[in-house]
Amino acid sequence: MGKQYRDQQYLELVGRKLVEIRENLGITQEKLAELTKFDARQIGRIERAETNTSISMIKAIADKLNVGIDVILKTK
Repeated sequence: MGKQYRDQQYLELVGRKLVEIRENLGITQEKLAELTKFDARQIGRIERAETNTSISMIKAIADKLNVGIDVILKTK
């Protein structure tokens, strides 16, 4: 595993939640990258908790998935 962040466990939960939402909507990482104008590799890094991404990026992803940012960030 790559770099460990102070909140690594939470980042992993957020990443899994993002995967769950994206897959339930039938959207690939590549399609989400196209929608958000982010690199598909960055989407993958967020989902695998390999990066501690910005709130702005999470909001942009939530907007394109038509969910509130709280849906992605709420892990319990």
